[in-house]
Amino acid sequence: MSEYKKKIKRQLEIIGNAISSKNSYSTFDLADKFAVEELTIKRDLREIRSQGIDIHSSKKKGISILSKISEGKLKELILEYISFSYSESFHDKATSLLIKKHGVKSLSLIIQIQEAIELSKALAINYHSKADVLKKDVLINPIRIFQSGNDWRILAINDDIMKQYILSKIEAVKLTTKSFTPISNEKIDSMFRFSLRSWVGQEHYDIKIKFSKKWADFIKEREYIETQKITDCGDGSIIYEATVNSLAEAATWVISFGQGVRVLEPLELKKEVIRLAKEVISNY
Repeated sequence: MSEYKKKIKRQLEIIGNAISSKNSYSTFDLADKFAVEELTIKRDLREIRSQGIDIHSSKKKGISILSKISEGKLKELILEYISFSYSESFHDKATSLLIKKHGVKSLSLIIQIQEAIELSKALAINYHSKADVLKKDVLINPIRIFQSGNDWRILAINDDIMKQYILSKIEAVKLTTKSFTPISNEKIDSMFRFSLRSWVGQEHYDIKIKFSKKWADFIKEREYIETQKITDCGDGSIIYEATVNSLAEAATWVISFGQGVRVLEPLELKKEVIRLAKEVISNY
């Protein structure tokens, strides 16, 4: 691990120690813990404060955080710490596939897209909509880069419709001079909050599904979506309820379990599951 990574990782651990062991550590204690000079720890505290975290040290009270850390900042710190801790051993299939497809171009591709997002400028992309179909100069308003399953994707608006584009299928990007009105982070987060897998939409549907004893423990061990609610039926089965933004996505999720799953509500979801099941049966 590089010295820069070691420093950032140490600073994140200082924050963690300050939270879990309030007032228990002095700068001297932390210097001993991390095998660095006390002056280094003091410099770390200054850099942490520069990030907006109200961390201080006093001779009587030790190191403590005086103001609440926002939820957004906590997410940022957690993701950063995991990244530094596991970057050398964690197998990120989505990134590996992107690099396999584009090589060194992968980095410049992501940077160009992110710059367009931050500038609120439209992009013209050459995109493989299918394996043998390359669409050129597709105009999109890029909203966010995100990872889903085995792919890095762009959430973008094309022809006034919210769509997703897989980065490994993009051959080229070109920044245009056309500006667009960005969508607020709160609205984007709301779109993702109601997604079971990767669909991002603005509709809301309340679903209710019964899972037999066969699947009950499996479902209870997982959190598929923030809105989910699980109720035990007393016979080993469970009722799964959630608010989602796509019935099509919910239907494919239900189908993936096979036997032992029954849609209770809404009727539209039940019909979509039946349609998909018939399609699957027709293959045999």
